[in-house]
Amino acid sequence: MISDTPSFQAYQLAFTAHLRDPSGKPRPNGVPAKRMGIYKEIVFNNLFESVSACFPVAQKVLGKRAWLHLVRRFFREHASNSPIFRQIPEEFISFLNKPNLSDESNLPEYLASLCHYECVELQVSAMVDSDALIIGNIQRINPKGDLLANKAAFTDSMQLLNYAYAVHKISPKHKPKEKINTQLLVYRNAAYQVKFIELNPVTYRLIELMQGQSNTGQQALTTIANELSHPHPESVVQFGLEILNDLRVQGIILGACN
Repeated sequence: MISDTPSFQAYQLAFTAHLRDPSGKPRPNGVPAKRMGIYKEIVFNNLFESVSACFPVAQKVLGKRAWLHLVRRFFREHASNSPIFRQIPEEFISFLNKPNLSDESNLPEYLASLCHYECVELQVSAMVDSDALIIGNIQRINPKGDLLANKAAFTDSMQLLNYAYAVHKISPKHKPKEKINTQLLVYRNAAYQVKFIELNPVTYRLIELMQGQSNTGQQALTTIANELSHPHPESVVQFGLEILNDLRVQGIILGACN
């Protein structure tokens, strides 16, 4: 059977297949082993350095040998959805979320969450800052506005994170053996520093309600009081207002939407 693939495309496919899997795919005919070796080294080393720079904690937790093996497997098996080099971290996380990958490779269950946590820090640090323009629009946001009576305006950089492990505490000396539901908030402050805050479930729920459903503070806190079946809803509202004001002091809430 004659293949419909043009010869140059067949050559390209064979060339890249060997780059990805040197031991499993043959070197294309006519390509000297020495030259092919140079290509293999350059391409993989560039990928390895990029991935390793994005996930320094994960790399240390796994150890050099296991990390090298994991990145090689990523290079060999993962079909990226984007050709953009800076999106490699997201592609790597997609690879880590492959079903049964942890079982197949004897990887810790928390690895994908840890890498996501590290990736978020990079994303937030690189976000374009539009908060100054938003604050300047006084018809939309009042920095000193009533957060109970109005909807809150959160900084663009804020991200809510929910993990099954305490990923922010993981290190080579601290590898969790049990799941601990952990809620985090990440944002970039006025000094362009990325900050992480561990949240309790009530604060997480409050921000979730005000961000996702655009509730006023009063509406969100009333909902929480009802969910908790709290005998004194007014105390939940007062406690929640203190949280909102603290978030405003930290620059996470920019003000109240008019």
